[in-house]
Amino acid sequence: MNNENWDNIRYALAVSKHGSLNAAAAALGVTHATVLRRVAACEEQNGCMVFQKGPSGYSVLPEAGAILSAMESVEDAVLSVERAIVGANRSPLGHVRITSTDSLCQIVLPPILNEISHLYPGLKLTLLSGNSHHDLSRLTADITVRPSVKLGEGLIGQQAGMLSFGVFDDGCPNRKWMRLDGALSRSLPAKWLAENVSADEMTNGADSFLVLQQMAASGVGKTILPSFFVDADPRLHRSHDVIPEFEVPLWVATLDEIANTPRFAVVQRALVECLANVLAE
Repeated sequence: MNNENWDNIRYALAVSKHGSLNAAAAALGVTHATVLRRVAACEEQNGCMVFQKGPSGYSVLPEAGAILSAMESVEDAVLSVERAIVGANRSPLGHVRITSTDSLCQIVLPPILNEISHLYPGLKLTLLSGNSHHDLSRLTADITVRPSVKLGEGLIGQQAGMLSFGVFDDGCPNRKWMRLDGALSRSLPAKWLAENVSADEMTNGADSFLVLQQMAASGVGKTILPSFFVDADPRLHRSHDVIPEFEVPLWVATLDEIANTPRFAVVQRALVECLANVLAE
């Protein structure tokens, strides 16, 4: 299969997954026009229409379901080959992409990556910041630093320690609770809030601990934050509200298929060691 045919399939699958040209373009990091052109080329190549456009976006035509299923099989095979190639690279040098939450990327990980860079100058490190998990099986990142009760399927890693949480505000009494929205709504603190705090005790919210930090410091309300925010922002005060002791394992993990790749193994070990030191302080 040539690169052009594979790109056509990749773009069509992105439209199927995201339901619109704009969303697919954003996910792929290209323009709306590029996605439109690739989808048209894919349909021309197959000699039939694959998508229909409706009020809610793009959907796969019923008669094109078998085509899309075959495309997904092709994608799985290509990604499997790419993972095997990455896993077979025995060089201890090269690029390593590390994905983590926005708060860990801004507050905790920068000095750690700087230390790793000095220890291993042949490595080029990239931090990918965001609260939505990267799908490492698609090779969008190499290593994840992830607070989670357990690792997802296909991932292998070590716990660097436990990430603890506390309640923070601007020091004024009787602040309402702020919501944990978006990706944070699946966290243990959000679950506790849903079970123990009534709607009239809640105020505005955010999908990022960094944003909640700023909102709490400006007096919007009180919020549950990772405890490492205490040292990061002197404007925050630990509230006296009694909540359970939230502790979530902090994992450093990668795909099982590429775990023994030397450059990934080196960075993974260094991250575990450095994070363990930070969390023990």
